[in-house]
Amino acid sequence: MRRFVFAALLFSVAASAQSRKAVARGPEPAGPTAVFDTSMGRIACRLFAKQAPKTVQNFIDLAEGKKDWHDHLNLTVVHDTPFYDGTAIAGIPDGIRGGDRYGGGEGDANGFIPEEKIAGVSFDRPGRLAMATHAGEISSSFYIITLHADDEFDKNHRGAIFGQCDDAGVAVASKISHAMMEVGNRTTKAVAINKLSIVRAGEAMPPVAAEFDPKKVVPQPVPPMPPTLPSPDPTGPTAVIDTTAGTLTCRLFKEQAPVAVATFTELALGKREWKNPTTHVTSKKPYYNGLHINRVIPDFMVQQQDYPNGAEDAGFSYNIETAPGLTFDRAGRLAMANSGPTKNDTSWFITDAPAFNLNEKFTIFGQCDDATVKTVYDMARVPRNAHNRPITPITVKGITIQP
Repeated sequence: MRRFVFAALLFSVAASAQSRKAVARGPEPAGPTAVFDTSMGRIACRLFAKQAPKTVQNFIDLAEGKKDWHDHLNLTVVHDTPFYDGTAIAGIPDGIRGGDRYGGGEGDANGFIPEEKIAGVSFDRPGRLAMATHAGEISSSFYIITLHADDEFDKNHRGAIFGQCDDAGVAVASKISHAMMEVGNRTTKAVAINKLSIVRAGEAMPPVAAEFDPKKVVPQPVPPMPPTLPSPDPTGPTAVIDTTAGTLTCRLFKEQAPVAVATFTELALGKREWKNPTTHVTSKKPYYNGLHINRVIPDFMVQQQDYPNGAEDAGFSYNIETAPGLTFDRAGRLAMANSGPTKNDTSWFITDAPAFNLNEKFTIFGQCDDATVKTVYDMARVPRNAHNRPITPITVKGITIQP
């Protein structure tokens, strides 16, 4: 009986701690609701009007046409016209984005706005509505909606939160993101906001808006285009990566990326000496054995990211290698991660979808087979934490290189 009472007391203390922790997460939004009627469903987001009043008011005024905005295409100022209606939506890793009427990050409403940070509110849950960071500043109109708790948004300062979307809206945003990301945001028909409404306290939700004229959506979609050069086929050896979540089989582009291929294969086989900058110990052991695929993001990629004993690199770096026609135009591209154009080292990733925005920024050194693409798809969708690390670690057991 005493054991039961003690356990109950522990439960009570834990519950109280959880309650305090929940309070510490910050305020909940209590302002008006932004209703995005999109061509793929409705997304409703409550706004932090009290905590971010200027950001929210700017957003509402643009949505309702109460604030002038710049038409960057025609170089004119637009009056009495809702900014967001008829604007296209794009997918991003772990979210969607919009509010660009021209494309390429050039069609914001009015440049930048001051950032209002809300104490205790971070990208610690799905459905955060934020004004996106552009050129290091907070855009006046670009928004993002997140799909998962993701501290990369905080770490990389990707936006200023001003709303929280409901679960049904997150499901719609997830559907939009997947539809766009699986084709690299290159579609024949845009996904767009038909109408953005602001619903205040005491007002009923509006009826679902009719479809916006597809011909007037801005920016118009970028349809898939045939490559100017066909992608080369890999002709090098095959890497067979044995992991606790399945086998990854990738043929290597030895001709197009000789430095990356040599680095990867020699490290994998224990034929290249590497240095752990934490312990300052050099080794020729197979480098990847026992390391983890430590970053997984659906519709984007899975990445082998961690280093032995917390090391930041293996003691060497090399330049990006590119080749004509070799682009991130498909899932299953095996590529080297980097922290700059001359700072490739050891960490690699495999794409889960086309990722044209990575072109010319990372070295593609392999193409994985169809079975691997399916394994990567499943791997990218395992339960993960806010650091995008799998809850159950995915470990590299060993790598073999076959002719």
